[in-house]
Amino acid sequence: MSVKATYGQDIAIKSNILYDATTTINLGVEFALSDRLTLDVSGNLNPWLFPNTHVTYAAHGTPHRIDGKFKHWMLQPELRWWTCEKFNGHFFGTHLHVGGFNVGGLAFLPDNIGVTFAEPTPEWKYGTGIRWQRYEGWLMGAGVSYGYHWILSDRFSLEFSLGVGYVYLKYDKYNPCVTCNAVEGSSFMHYFGPTKAGISAIFILK
Repeated sequence: MSVKATYGQDIAIKSNILYDATTTINLGVEFALSDRLTLDVSGNLNPWLFPNTHVTYAAHGTPHRIDGKFKHWMLQPELRWWTCEKFNGHFFGTHLHVGGFNVGGLAFLPDNIGVTFAEPTPEWKYGTGIRWQRYEGWLMGAGVSYGYHWILSDRFSLEFSLGVGYVYLKYDKYNPCVTCNAVEGSSFMHYFGPTKAGISAIFILK
């Protein structure tokens, strides 16, 4: 599509297909600030329980069932600089992120994913990590990203993006029940690595 056809675009509405695949509700809005600068603001929410992804354990000989949850919310604003023109081609961005999470009982994850404070005792025969424990807390951080906006028509586009950066996480750990029990411990984590990934379907408002 020509430069003339895209020059007047000011607002884009988008949905991240990768987040959709994880049952996460998400919506993004991108505003033009100048010919080569835009502000992208995206948010996502996952409020669901996953009763079919439970794990079981034996506590003092009594079997229990744990329903999985991947509840979280996040807001991620990003300032973007476009190499040619806004809403067309390559862009580089810098983003912030803030959110909250309540996750645990995810049977499809291996035992060692997640921070643990102590090894399981003989009385409680369960594993470690997010598969067995529940982690509830909040996060914040920042990062940089690269992406490409592929125009399909005057109104519809696809966008591919990937970002890396830093995240600070503060959380409480509940063990072993996903919905109850007292806090076993509190901790924090410094994370460096991928902070966003997207394949987004976009509708252009002119």
